[in-house]
Amino acid sequence: MSAILPPVGDKPVGQHPHIVRILRGVFNKRPPVARLVPEWDLQVVLKALQKYPFEPMSKTSLKFVTLKTVFLTAITTFRRVGDLQALRLGEGAVSVQNQGVTFLRQGLSKTDRPSHISPKIFVPCFKNNKLLDPKRAITWYLKKTEPFRIKDGKDETSLFISFIKPHNRVSKQTISSWLVKVIQTAYDDKTKKVKAHSTRSVGPSWALFNGASIDSIMQAADWSRESTFMKFYYKDIEPVVLKEISGQ
Repeated sequence: MSAILPPVGDKPVGQHPHIVRILRGVFNKRPPVARLVPEWDLQVVLKALQKYPFEPMSKTSLKFVTLKTVFLTAITTFRRVGDLQALRLGEGAVSVQNQGVTFLRQGLSKTDRPSHISPKIFVPCFKNNKLLDPKRAITWYLKKTEPFRIKDGKDETSLFISFIKPHNRVSKQTISSWLVKVIQTAYDDKTKKVKAHSTRSVGPSWALFNGASIDSIMQAADWSRESTFMKFYYKDIEPVVLKEISGQ
């Protein structure tokens, strides 16, 4: 408001006593709710991803291959849905290694600024548990979507495209709905209230319990301060859940 509206008297709109008082009242009436534990159980979702309708990926529908790939990518990269939506294919945009797949994010992310740009997004490979291997999921996903990527003589380079005809690139909102759909499918509850952004807290919390360093978590999630993770994203996840995804 202060950036658009003119000052009131000698004060910016956002600093006017009346506005400050209103915002303080809103905060008192609806204070932020801190959650020490995730709103869903990672172990439940991981078990669901290893069986029907998500497996076997060679036989299941494009819909469930898509949902599984998106979820495993989100939970292991710690990234926002906007970052997932920006992933592209093609020369110079993706590199495949034994350890995983590295993408160069196209465009600027929410936290990019002149002094800090983090374009690389790494999707790991879990060789000890192929059913929960994100690299394997991406490989099957690309095989399933290959017939739909050439349109009007041009290749669709967006990593994630719709599993519904005409298979166009999808929005951030669609990817969010996919993540929610995976969790609801795992619980067999279409009414379960969860947020797609919760994968950004469950993933790093999983990595911390699994022995990853704070520095590696911050780098992968593109956080500049440890306090950001600990204050807003850290969740109490039992170690037994973590072993499911890594196969350890």
